[in-house]
Amino acid sequence: MNDWALHLGRLAENHPCSGHPLFHTLARLTPNAGQIAALLRNYDAHASVLRRLLLKAAAIMPEEACTYVLENVRNEYGNGNPGDRHQLQLLDLARQAGVTDGQLKRVVIQAGTRSYIKQVVPFYCPPAGCGSGRRFRPAVAAGAITATEILAIREFVAMQSAFARVGLAHHVWFDHVSTEQAHSGDSLALALHFVERYDAGDAVLYGLTGVLDANFSLYDGLLAALAGAAEPEPVEPVPALPGV
Repeated sequence: MNDWALHLGRLAENHPCSGHPLFHTLARLTPNAGQIAALLRNYDAHASVLRRLLLKAAAIMPEEACTYVLENVRNEYGNGNPGDRHQLQLLDLARQAGVTDGQLKRVVIQAGTRSYIKQVVPFYCPPAGCGSGRRFRPAVAAGAITATEILAIREFVAMQSAFARVGLAHHVWFDHVSTEQAHSGDSLALALHFVERYDAGDAVLYGLTGVLDANFSLYDGLLAALAGAAEPEPVEPVPALPGV
């Protein structure tokens, strides 16, 4: 199993999405409020879908495999406290960075972000009747989850670097840097479970590479969001008083 663990990790590390220009941009960026709004709104769009897809993936897992997924889901939703769920942490980060709710609502969800969402659905929730063997549905989903969790560490480290330049590196949302390390271990164990118990390595690889490919679209979307908000958002003029 150690060989499989190394193989899956290297596939993610060496995939072109791991070297996407987004990471180089975040490494040197001091984001303005418009860029923070655009980045977080697009990130939230994809993360919100993934949370729901995790629930669907858990529903198709064999009983002994559910625990790997459900621990991840529980953390995403605040470990039993709805006020601590990750989406609210993201929104608080935006507000502490000076982003208004109005700015967030005006953000465009980029084509790359939308494309990513469409691409990952059949890997997290493979269609019924897609066959056995290389398309064993739970193993495909396990590979998809593993790809997401491995890359999430890289994503949060890069975003934390950018937010450090505006004094927000220690916001609770960046606890993800350590949380995702734990999740990546759980998801890797999930993938290895299907390799060992079901001899479904091909299906795991199918799901993992499918989501890695989709991540390139996501990073295109996040980079486009940053580029589109590179200039400070224009201040809306204050309406003149009647008769002035």
